[in-house]
Amino acid sequence: MTRNYKSRVLIMACLVLVVTVMCSCKKENKPFKVKVELQGLGSQQVKVVYSGADGGIVDYWAKCENNAFEIEGTCANPSLLMVYNRMNVPIIKLVVAGGDKLEVKGKILEPYELDVKGSEMAEQYNTFLVKHKTEYKSANSQALNTAIENYVKDNPKSVVSTVLVLLDYSPSDDTAIDKLLEKIDDSAKPESLVASYSLLKARSKEPATKITSLNIFEQSIGDFQMARIAGDKPSIIFFWDRDLGMNNRKQIFDELKMIDPSQAQVMDISIDIDSTGWYYATHQLDSSWKHYWVPGSMMNGEIVSLQVNTTPTIIVTDSLGNQKYRGADPIKARQTIESLYPKLS
Repeated sequence: MTRNYKSRVLIMACLVLVVTVMCSCKKENKPFKVKVELQGLGSQQVKVVYSGADGGIVDYWAKCENNAFEIEGTCANPSLLMVYNRMNVPIIKLVVAGGDKLEVKGKILEPYELDVKGSEMAEQYNTFLVKHKTEYKSANSQALNTAIENYVKDNPKSVVSTVLVLLDYSPSDDTAIDKLLEKIDDSAKPESLVASYSLLKARSKEPATKITSLNIFEQSIGDFQMARIAGDKPSIIFFWDRDLGMNNRKQIFDELKMIDPSQAQVMDISIDIDSTGWYYATHQLDSSWKHYWVPGSMMNGEIVSLQVNTTPTIIVTDSLGNQKYRGADPIKARQTIESLYPKLS
Protein backbone atom coordinates (compact mmCIF):
# COMPACT_ATOMS: atom_id res chain seq x y z
CA MET A 1 0.00 0.00 0.00
CA THR A 2 1.46 3.34 -1.04
CA ARG A 3 1.60 5.97 1.73
CA ASN A 4 2.33 9.66 1.30
CA TYR A 5 4.90 11.47 3.42
CA LYS A 6 4.28 14.90 4.88
CA SER A 7 3.94 17.60 2.24
CA ARG A 8 6.64 19.64 3.88
CA VAL A 9 9.24 17.53 2.00
CA LEU A 10 8.40 19.76 -0.99
CA ILE A 11 9.39 22.84 0.96
CA MET A 12 12.51 21.17 2.49
CA ALA A 13 13.76 19.80 -0.80
CA CYS A 14 13.63 23.31 -2.35
CA LEU A 15 15.32 24.63 0.85
CA VAL A 16 12.81 27.47 1.38
CA LEU A 17 9.23 28.56 1.32
CA VAL A 18 8.81 32.32 0.90
CA VAL A 19 6.25 33.26 3.53
CA THR A 20 5.32 36.92 3.21
CA VAL A 21 2.87 39.37 4.69
CA MET A 22 1.01 36.90 6.89
CA CYS A 23 -0.98 39.59 8.68
CA SER A 24 -3.21 42.40 7.43
CA CYS A 25 -1.01 45.21 8.79
CA LYS A 26 2.64 45.51 7.75
CA LYS A 27 5.25 45.66 10.47
CA GLU A 28 8.07 48.16 10.31
CA ASN A 29 11.07 46.62 8.59
CA LYS A 30 13.34 46.30 11.62
CA PRO A 31 16.16 43.78 11.90
CA PHE A 32 15.45 40.49 13.62
CA LYS A 33 17.90 38.49 15.70
CA VAL A 34 17.97 34.81 16.63
CA LYS A 35 20.32 33.31 19.21
CA VAL A 36 20.68 29.54 18.95
CA GLU A 37 22.27 27.15 21.43
CA LEU A 38 21.96 23.42 20.69
CA GLN A 39 23.82 20.79 22.67
CA GLY A 40 25.72 18.49 20.33
CA LEU A 41 26.01 21.06 17.54
CA GLY A 42 29.69 21.62 18.26
CA SER A 43 31.66 23.72 15.78
CA GLN A 44 30.36 23.37 12.25
CA GLN A 45 28.62 25.34 9.54
CA VAL A 46 24.84 25.39 9.12
CA LYS A 47 22.79 26.76 6.26
CA VAL A 48 20.31 29.56 7.07
CA VAL A 49 17.46 30.28 4.66
CA TYR A 50 14.65 32.83 4.89
CA SER A 51 12.79 35.43 2.84
CA GLY A 52 14.52 38.82 2.88
CA ALA A 53 12.85 42.19 3.24
CA ASP A 54 12.96 42.69 -0.54
CA GLY A 55 11.14 39.40 -1.14
CA GLY A 56 14.30 37.63 -2.34
CA ILE A 57 15.86 34.57 -0.81
CA VAL A 58 18.58 34.94 1.83
CA ASP A 59 20.68 31.78 1.80
CA TYR A 60 24.05 31.56 3.55
CA TRP A 61 26.28 29.40 5.75
CA ALA A 62 26.63 30.41 9.41
CA LYS A 63 29.57 29.38 11.60
CA CYS A 64 28.77 27.63 14.88
CA GLU A 65 31.15 27.67 17.83
CA ASN A 66 30.68 25.86 21.14
CA ASN A 67 27.18 24.68 20.18
CA ALA A 68 25.96 28.21 19.43
CA PHE A 69 25.47 30.69 16.59
CA GLU A 70 23.47 33.84 15.83
CA ILE A 71 21.32 34.94 12.90
CA GLU A 72 20.59 38.59 12.19
CA GLY A 73 18.94 40.32 9.23
CA THR A 74 15.83 41.91 7.82
CA CYS A 75 13.03 39.75 6.52
CA ALA A 76 9.57 39.69 5.00
CA ASN A 77 7.04 40.09 7.77
CA PRO A 78 6.82 37.37 8.87
CA SER A 79 9.03 34.79 7.16
CA LEU A 80 9.68 31.12 7.61
CA LEU A 81 13.31 30.64 8.64
CA MET A 82 14.98 27.26 8.10
CA VAL A 83 18.33 26.02 9.41
CA TYR A 84 19.93 22.93 7.83
CA ASN A 85 22.98 20.92 8.80
CA ARG A 86 25.67 19.91 6.33
CA MET A 87 23.66 16.87 5.23
CA ASN A 88 20.77 19.13 4.22
CA VAL A 89 18.64 17.89 7.10
CA PRO A 90 16.53 20.62 8.75
CA ILE A 91 17.40 21.12 12.41
CA ILE A 92 15.37 24.28 13.13
CA LYS A 93 12.30 25.90 11.59
CA LEU A 94 10.96 29.21 12.88
CA VAL A 95 8.57 31.98 11.99
CA VAL A 96 10.36 35.34 12.32
CA ALA A 97 9.35 38.97 11.78
CA GLY A 98 11.06 42.35 11.82
CA GLY A 99 12.09 43.38 15.31
CA ASP A 100 11.98 39.85 16.75
CA LYS A 101 14.62 38.82 19.24
CA LEU A 102 14.35 35.07 19.53
CA GLU A 103 16.21 32.54 21.65
CA VAL A 104 16.32 28.88 20.71
CA LYS A 105 17.72 26.27 23.08
CA GLY A 106 17.75 22.48 23.06
CA LYS A 107 19.59 19.46 21.71
CA ILE A 108 20.65 18.86 18.12
CA LEU A 109 19.15 15.34 18.15
CA GLU A 110 15.79 16.51 19.49
CA PRO A 111 14.46 19.04 16.92
CA TYR A 112 10.88 18.71 18.17
CA GLU A 113 11.76 19.45 21.79
CA LEU A 114 13.26 22.91 21.44
CA ASP A 115 12.61 25.85 23.75
CA VAL A 116 11.74 28.92 21.68
CA LYS A 117 11.16 32.36 23.22
CA GLY A 118 10.85 35.90 21.91
CA SER A 119 7.63 36.23 19.91
CA GLU A 120 4.07 34.98 20.29
CA MET A 121 3.89 33.56 16.77
CA ALA A 122 7.17 31.66 17.00
CA GLU A 123 6.28 30.35 20.44
CA GLN A 124 2.82 29.17 19.36
CA TYR A 125 4.18 27.32 16.34
CA ASN A 126 6.95 25.70 18.40
CA THR A 127 4.45 24.77 21.11
CA PHE A 128 2.49 22.79 18.53
CA LEU A 129 5.67 21.01 17.36
CA VAL A 130 6.63 20.08 20.92
CA LYS A 131 3.13 18.94 21.85
CA HIS A 132 2.93 16.72 18.77
CA LYS A 133 6.56 15.57 18.61
CA THR A 134 5.49 11.92 18.44
CA GLU A 135 3.34 12.58 15.37
CA TYR A 136 6.14 14.56 13.67
CA LYS A 137 8.65 11.77 14.27
CA SER A 138 6.35 9.16 12.78
CA ALA A 139 6.65 8.44 9.06
CA ASN A 140 2.88 7.89 9.05
CA SER A 141 1.25 11.29 8.58
CA GLN A 142 -2.33 10.46 9.58
CA ALA A 143 -1.99 11.31 13.28
CA LEU A 144 -0.27 14.63 12.49
CA ASN A 145 -2.92 15.48 9.89
CA THR A 146 -5.65 14.94 12.48
CA ALA A 147 -3.83 17.13 15.02
CA ILE A 148 -3.53 19.93 12.45
CA GLU A 149 -7.20 19.66 11.49
CA ASN A 150 -8.17 19.98 15.15
CA TYR A 151 -5.88 22.99 15.61
CA VAL A 152 -7.41 24.75 12.61
CA LYS A 153 -10.91 24.04 13.95
CA ASP A 154 -10.01 25.57 17.31
CA ASN A 155 -7.88 28.45 15.92
CA PRO A 156 -9.40 29.68 12.64
CA LYS A 157 -8.03 33.21 13.10
CA SER A 158 -4.46 32.16 13.83
CA VAL A 159 -1.67 32.60 11.28
CA VAL A 160 -0.12 29.49 12.81
CA SER A 161 -3.06 27.52 11.39
CA THR A 162 -2.10 28.65 7.89
CA VAL A 163 1.55 27.80 8.45
CA LEU A 164 0.66 24.32 9.69
CA VAL A 165 -1.60 23.58 6.74
CA LEU A 166 0.92 24.72 4.14
CA LEU A 167 4.03 23.23 5.72
CA ASP A 168 3.03 20.18 7.70
CA TYR A 169 -0.34 18.97 6.46
CA SER A 170 -0.12 16.08 3.98
CA PRO A 171 -3.38 14.38 3.06
CA SER A 172 -3.45 11.77 0.30
CA ASP A 173 -5.73 14.08 -1.68
CA ASP A 174 -4.27 17.55 -2.34
CA THR A 175 -7.78 19.04 -2.55
CA ALA A 176 -8.03 18.47 1.21
CA ILE A 177 -5.43 21.22 1.70
CA ASP A 178 -7.67 23.75 -0.05
CA LYS A 179 -10.70 22.58 1.94
CA LEU A 180 -8.85 23.03 5.23
CA LEU A 181 -7.56 26.44 4.18
CA GLU A 182 -11.15 27.50 3.55
CA LYS A 183 -11.85 26.99 7.25
CA ILE A 184 -9.21 29.60 8.20
CA ASP A 185 -10.28 33.24 8.52
CA ASP A 186 -9.10 35.51 5.69
CA SER A 187 -7.28 37.73 8.18
CA ALA A 188 -4.91 34.84 8.91
CA LYS A 189 -4.68 33.70 5.31
CA PRO A 190 -3.63 36.52 2.96
CA GLU A 191 -3.57 35.82 -0.76
CA SER A 192 0.18 36.48 -0.94
CA LEU A 193 0.88 33.55 1.37
CA VAL A 194 -1.20 31.05 -0.60
CA ALA A 195 0.13 32.45 -3.90
CA SER A 196 3.78 32.03 -2.83
CA TYR A 197 3.13 28.42 -1.85
CA SER A 198 1.31 27.71 -5.12
CA LEU A 199 4.14 29.27 -7.12
CA LEU A 200 6.75 27.13 -5.38
CA LYS A 201 4.69 23.99 -5.92
CA ALA A 202 4.27 24.79 -9.62
CA ARG A 203 8.03 25.24 -9.98
CA SER A 204 8.98 22.11 -8.04
CA LYS A 205 11.66 20.03 -9.68
CA GLU A 206 11.04 16.60 -11.08
CA PRO A 207 12.83 13.76 -9.27
CA ALA A 208 16.29 12.95 -10.54
CA THR A 209 16.25 10.09 -13.05
CA LYS A 210 19.91 9.13 -12.87
CA ILE A 211 21.70 7.70 -9.85
CA THR A 212 25.40 6.89 -9.97
CA SER A 213 26.16 6.37 -6.27
CA LEU A 214 24.78 6.95 -2.76
CA ASN A 215 26.89 7.50 0.36
CA ILE A 216 24.68 5.92 3.01
CA PHE A 217 24.90 3.81 6.19
CA GLU A 218 25.51 0.11 5.47
CA GLN A 219 24.33 -2.40 8.03
CA SER A 220 26.98 -5.14 7.94
CA ILE A 221 29.94 -2.79 8.42
CA GLY A 222 28.11 -0.37 10.73
CA ASP A 223 29.35 2.71 8.92
CA PHE A 224 28.78 4.87 5.86
CA GLN A 225 29.64 3.26 2.53
CA MET A 226 29.47 4.38 -1.08
CA ALA A 227 26.81 2.27 -2.77
CA ARG A 228 27.72 2.16 -6.47
CA ILE A 229 24.65 2.22 -8.71
CA ALA A 230 26.40 2.81 -12.02
CA GLY A 231 28.64 -0.12 -12.82
CA ASP A 232 28.50 -3.36 -14.75
CA LYS A 233 24.98 -4.42 -13.68
CA PRO A 234 21.49 -2.94 -13.53
CA SER A 235 20.27 -2.13 -10.01
CA ILE A 236 17.02 -2.28 -8.10
CA ILE A 237 16.59 -0.07 -5.01
CA PHE A 238 13.74 -0.61 -2.57
CA PHE A 239 12.92 2.32 -0.23
CA TRP A 240 10.85 1.36 2.81
CA ASP A 241 10.06 2.15 6.45
CA ARG A 242 8.63 0.31 9.44
CA ASP A 243 5.14 1.76 8.86
CA LEU A 244 4.95 -0.03 5.53
CA GLY A 245 4.00 -3.15 7.45
CA MET A 246 5.64 -6.53 7.78
CA ASN A 247 3.37 -8.28 5.27
CA ASN A 248 3.99 -5.68 2.56
CA ARG A 249 7.73 -5.75 3.17
CA LYS A 250 7.78 -9.54 3.01
CA GLN A 251 5.88 -9.53 -0.30
CA ILE A 252 8.40 -7.16 -1.85
CA PHE A 253 11.42 -8.94 -0.37
CA ASP A 254 10.13 -12.27 -1.72
CA GLU A 255 9.81 -10.74 -5.18
CA LEU A 256 13.33 -9.30 -5.03
CA LYS A 257 14.72 -12.69 -4.00
CA MET A 258 13.71 -13.95 -7.44
CA ILE A 259 16.24 -11.63 -9.09
CA ASP A 260 19.48 -13.30 -10.18
CA PRO A 261 22.25 -11.63 -8.10
CA SER A 262 24.82 -12.48 -10.77
CA GLN A 263 22.85 -10.42 -13.27
CA ALA A 264 21.63 -7.46 -11.16
CA GLN A 265 22.36 -5.60 -7.94
CA VAL A 266 19.64 -5.53 -5.27
CA MET A 267 19.57 -3.24 -2.24
CA ASP A 268 17.02 -1.92 0.20
CA ILE A 269 17.15 1.44 1.98
CA SER A 270 15.29 2.29 5.18
CA ILE A 271 14.14 5.90 5.35
CA ASP A 272 12.86 5.73 8.90
CA ILE A 273 13.63 8.76 11.02
CA ASP A 274 15.82 6.53 13.24
CA SER A 275 17.33 3.06 12.96
CA THR A 276 15.48 1.46 15.88
CA GLY A 277 14.44 -2.05 14.91
CA TRP A 278 16.11 -1.78 11.50
CA TYR A 279 18.47 -4.75 11.97
CA TYR A 280 15.69 -6.97 13.30
CA ALA A 281 13.26 -6.02 10.51
CA THR A 282 15.71 -6.87 7.72
CA HIS A 283 17.00 -10.12 9.23
CA GLN A 284 13.47 -11.39 9.80
CA LEU A 285 13.14 -11.57 6.03
CA ASP A 286 16.34 -13.54 5.41
CA SER A 287 17.76 -11.71 2.40
CA SER A 288 21.31 -11.84 1.07
CA TRP A 289 21.77 -8.35 -0.37
CA LYS A 290 23.04 -5.25 1.45
CA HIS A 291 20.76 -3.22 3.70
CA TYR A 292 21.15 0.55 4.05
CA TRP A 293 19.71 3.37 6.17
CA VAL A 294 19.70 7.14 5.54
CA PRO A 295 19.86 9.42 8.61
CA GLY A 296 17.45 12.32 8.19
CA SER A 297 14.86 10.25 6.37
CA MET A 298 13.67 11.62 3.00
CA MET A 299 15.52 14.91 3.60
CA ASN A 300 18.95 13.26 3.64
CA GLY A 301 21.19 15.09 1.19
CA GLU A 302 22.03 11.86 -0.64
CA ILE A 303 18.43 11.12 -1.67
CA VAL A 304 16.58 14.44 -1.48
CA SER A 305 16.89 14.92 -5.25
CA LEU A 306 15.14 11.58 -5.75
CA GLN A 307 12.05 12.93 -3.94
CA VAL A 308 11.20 9.64 -2.27
CA ASN A 309 7.89 10.81 -0.80
CA THR A 310 6.03 7.51 -0.53
CA THR A 311 6.70 3.96 0.56
CA PRO A 312 7.16 1.59 -0.99
CA THR A 313 9.20 3.26 -3.72
CA ILE A 314 11.14 0.92 -6.01
CA ILE A 315 13.62 2.30 -8.54
CA VAL A 316 15.23 0.23 -11.29
CA THR A 317 18.27 1.57 -13.16
CA ASP A 318 20.37 0.26 -15.99
CA SER A 319 24.12 -0.28 -15.58
CA LEU A 320 24.75 3.42 -16.24
CA GLY A 321 22.39 4.51 -13.45
CA ASN A 322 19.58 5.66 -15.77
CA GLN A 323 16.13 5.13 -14.26
CA LYS A 324 14.04 2.55 -16.14
CA TYR A 325 11.24 2.06 -13.62
CA ARG A 326 9.92 3.90 -10.59
CA GLY A 327 6.83 2.85 -8.70
CA ALA A 328 5.36 0.63 -6.00
CA ASP A 329 4.77 -2.61 -7.92
CA PRO A 330 7.47 -5.20 -7.10
CA ILE A 331 6.40 -7.48 -9.96
CA LYS A 332 6.78 -4.72 -12.56
CA ALA A 333 10.09 -3.74 -11.00
CA ARG A 334 11.38 -7.31 -11.21
CA GLN A 335 10.20 -7.71 -14.78
CA THR A 336 11.90 -4.44 -15.71
CA ILE A 337 15.25 -5.40 -14.24
CA GLU A 338 15.11 -8.85 -15.79
CA SER A 339 14.66 -7.20 -19.18
CA LEU A 340 17.96 -5.41 -18.52
CA TYR A 341 19.97 -8.58 -17.90
CA PRO A 342 22.99 -8.75 -20.22
CA LYS A 343 22.05 -10.62 -23.38
CA LEU A 344 24.04 -13.79 -23.98
CA SER A 345 25.56 -14.00 -27.45
